[in-house]
Parts: sequence; structure tokens; C-alpha cells
Amino acid sequence: MLKRISLFLVAVLICGIIGTSAIADESKDVAWMQFQIEAAEAVSQLTELYMEQHPDVKITAEVNGTNLTEVLKAMFTAGDVPEIFMTEGYNNMKTYADYLTDLSDQPFVDQLVDASLNCITLDGKIVGLPVTFQSEGILYNKAIFEQYGLTEPTTLTELKAVCEALKAQGVTPFVNEFKDDWLLGQFLACGGYATIPDTASFTDGLYAGTATFAGNEQMLRSFEILDLMLQYGQDDPLSYGWNEACTAFALGEGAMMFEGDWVWDTLKSIDPELQLGMIGTIVSDDVSENRMAVDVNGVWHVGKGSANADIAIDILNWLATDEGAKEILLNTYKVIPVFKGWEYDGSSNPLCIAPYAAMQDGNVFSWPWPTWPDGFRGEAGKLYQEYILGNLTAADVLAQMDTIWADLTK
Repeated sequence: MLKRISLFLVAVLICGIIGTSAIADESKDVAWMQFQIEAAEAVSQLTELYMEQHPDVKITAEVNGTNLTEVLKAMFTAGDVPEIFMTEGYNNMKTYADYLTDLSDQPFVDQLVDASLNCITLDGKIVGLPVTFQSEGILYNKAIFEQYGLTEPTTLTELKAVCEALKAQGVTPFVNEFKDDWLLGQFLACGGYATIPDTASFTDGLYAGTATFAGNEQMLRSFEILDLMLQYGQDDPLSYGWNEACTAFALGEGAMMFEGDWVWDTLKSIDPELQLGMIGTIVSDDVSENRMAVDVNGVWHVGKGSANADIAIDILNWLATDEGAKEILLNTYKVIPVFKGWEYDGSSNPLCIAPYAAMQDGNVFSWPWPTWPDGFRGEAGKLYQEYILGNLTAADVLAQMDTIWADLTK
């Protein structure tokens, strides 16, 4: 009888140990939510390396480039707060203000370059780790330019001349990715909004109801460069989204394309020998207005109220200090570094070379769409699509943008 009781107690003890171990393992689960689909492999490598160094931690990363905002909102409503989640910073992160952990006292903050701080500051507190600087502008095929003796245009007049020269040789000057409303939303930013003098004050005025898109000189001018791209682009400008545009451009079916440096891996997978450059979005004969958009693209936050926020904080500091993480960030994630002292040569992404140099010279502007109301970028892009279809005039588009802004900020 005593032997049976002893065996029973041992069994209970073993089950208790197993149960405790399972609970411990479960308690160290980390959910990582990310929207940059182009970085899926890099995130996988980062999580694997961290787990290798911390065997008691299990990280589950989900990369969702389609509807992460909706997924996150549903998770928070259900009380399921992920340990790490990504936003665009600026206004976009305000949606999640109640779930942002204050990281102001974390060691990584002192390592961040000054240009990265605005997008992660909320009410005077640092609430995230910026992922990377990225840039957007006009990509051009160096081989095509060299073949016809063309140089980088720096003014609108020069850009028109380049287009005429290419057209005379039977080359389509622009591949247009205007099926994507988000891209058109970013185009109107680079081609108009960002060139507005004192852009921040203009944005404040829109929120206050004291400024309007209607009648704004710079916003009207965005249609001039759009018309040029339409005139010198493929026949059906709304037929190409990301995949179609990247394929056509990589195959040399057009010499230029408005896009960001994030398309490099897609283009390289189509033609590994592709030689590309990038210039700013040219809107004027005043060179100072034709700058590239360079800003932080993506911010990692620690979910306030998540089960393992302490581990998430450790992961963010680890990203800033671990040599293996640095190698992955620079060469697989292909980031333009946000940390002081990180050397960068652009070898992992040649499209980043010109923007990085421009950033060192201060000859860039910040992209404004993260400061816009949630959803405005896509809705504004849809209005530009209606302009392309001939259903709206430029004045119509800007007037309706005012209406949409007002509706989204009620």
C-alpha cells in the first residue's frame, strides 16, 4: 500500500513538474506582428537567432502585408496584445496609444540617429524602435540611359527632354504602377504635399480646418508630373500593380518607374544583372524642390499589457547590440541603419546608395503620409485613379480630398 502511494505521489510530482515546465515554456511565448512582407526572411532569421541564444523563448512571427491594421485592432479588442507589433509611427501609432510601452529609458534609445526620433515620439516619450530608413523617388535603368547617352535629369525640363529622347528611340520612358492606390497616395505626397513650404504647419492646418488641399499650388502641381508620366507611360496606366510593374521594369520595357528602394529584391529576382539608380521625384525646374523622400519605414513597438513585454524589450535592445542581429539587419533585411556608428555601403541594395548620400547631406524630405489620418493615403490614391480615368479634374480631386480628410478626422 505504501509503495502504491509512493508511486502515486511520484507520478503526481512528475506531472506537476511537466505541467510547470509547460507553463513556463508557454509563459515565454512572444508574438511578433509585422507588415513588411519583403522582410519575411530577415524576420525569420532574427527570431531564429534570438531563440538560439535564448532557448527558453519561443517567438512566433506573423508577416501580414495586407491588413495588419485590421488584425491588430481585432486582437486588441479581444484583449490579445502581441509582444511586438509594427506600425508606421507618427500618427499611425496613435491608433494604438493605449498599448504602447514607454521605452524612453531603454539603452537602444541613445544609439538612434536624431533623424529617426520624430516618428517614434508620442507625448514626449519614446514608444518604439525605428526599423530602417527607406526612400522613394524615380528609379531609372542605367543601361538604357547609357545606351542612349542620357544623364540623370535634375529639373522638370530635363526630365521632359529625357522622355522625348527615349520616345524617339522607341523606348517607353515610364512604367506606371497606378493600379495600386497606396502608391498613388505616396506619389501625391512626393509630387506635391512634401514640397509645400512648412509642411508640418500645413498638416496642422488640415487637422484644425484652417488649411485645404483645394487651390493649393503644390498639390495642383502634382498633376503636372502625373500627366507627364501618363503621357510617356504604357497605354493602360491602371493595368499594372506591383508585380506587373516590377516585371516590366526589370525586363527593360520602360526606362523609369516611380517606386521605393524596397522593390530591389523583387527586381533583382527577375534580372540579377539589373543596374539601377534613383533620383528624387522631379516636380520643378528648381533643383532644391526635387529631393528624394527618405524617412523611417516601420516601427517596432512593445505591446503594453502583453504577457511577455519584458522579453520584447530585451529583443529590441538585442537588435541594437548583437553582432549577429546587425549582420542580418544590414545584409538580409537590407536596412539603411538607424543606429549611430553602423557602417553602410549600400552593397545589399544599390537603390539605397543615392538616398543614403542625400540623407547625409540633409538634402531629403520626410514622407508625410504617416502623419495623415488612418486610411487617407489609399482613399486619396483612389481619387487620383479617377483623375487618370478622366472622371475627375484636378480641382475635383483636391476638393474631395478635403472632404475625405474631414470625414476621417471627425
